[in-house]
Amino acid sequence: MPGLETVGELPAVYMRTHRILILADTHIGFEEEISSKGGYIPRFQLKNTLRILEEAFSSVSVDRVIFAGDIKHLFNTLGRLEKLELAELLTYVKKHVEDVVVVRGNHDNFLPAMRKRFDFEIVDSFLLPPFIVVHGHKQLGEELSSQSWSYLIMGHEHPSIALRDTIGFIGKFSCFLVGNMLNYGKKVVVLPAVGIYQTGSKVTLTRDTYLSPIMREYVDIETLKPVVVTSDIGVLEFPALRELHDIMIQK
Repeated sequence: MPGLETVGELPAVYMRTHRILILADTHIGFEEEISSKGGYIPRFQLKNTLRILEEAFSSVSVDRVIFAGDIKHLFNTLGRLEKLELAELLTYVKKHVEDVVVVRGNHDNFLPAMRKRFDFEIVDSFLLPPFIVVHGHKQLGEELSSQSWSYLIMGHEHPSIALRDTIGFIGKFSCFLVGNMLNYGKKVVVLPAVGIYQTGSKVTLTRDTYLSPIMREYVDIETLKPVVVTSDIGVLEFPALRELHDIMIQK
C-alpha cells in the first residue's frame, strides 16, 4: 500500500518517507519459558531477530525502529536470560538508530525495567498519519473513529497460510495479511511473527478463529490477501482469501 513496503524477503515493513522499520512478535525469552517447564529447544530466537535486523539495516536506511508488540515473551516476570537477550537486542538496535519504539503487546509486562539502561519509548499505539501501529491484542478504542489514519499496522496474530495442491501436498507459510476494515474505509496490514518458534496461527475464513479482537470484529476477512515472504520462494502475493477456499486448509 502507498508508503509501505516489504524489506527484501524479511518479515518486516518499511516506511521509506520516514525511514522507519517495523517488525512484530520477536518473543525474546521464549526458550527460557520452555526451559522452566523442563523442556529444551535451541536458543535461536535472538539470533534470528538480529539476523533480520542486520539484513534490514543493510538494505534500507533506517532512522527509527518500531517493535509492534511482544518484543519479550515471559508474562509474569522479566527472566534472567530474557533480560540479557533483550539487552543484547536493544544494544544492537541502538547502535544503528537513535529512536526505538515498543508498541506494548500482551507479553510486554515488566519491560519498563529495561529503560533504566536503554532509552526507548513504550506506547500503546503509535500514530504517524496516515498510519497507526498497534499490537492487536486489545479492542480499538478512540482510535477507531479517528480520521487521522487510513492504514492500521498490527502484529499479535502470527498469521500463516496452509495450502494443498491437486495431489494433496500441504505447505504452510508465514505471511503478511493485507485487506479492508469493515465499514470504515480503512485498511489493515497484519505482520508475520519474527520469532522463529512462533510458527503462526492458521489463516481461515472463519472469523472466530482469529486471536485479535480487531480481526474478529473490524476486518473484512474475505478481502484479506496473504503475502508470503520467505528466503525459499521470495515474495508471493496470493488472491483474497475468498478465492482460496478450495486450496486453503482451514482446520
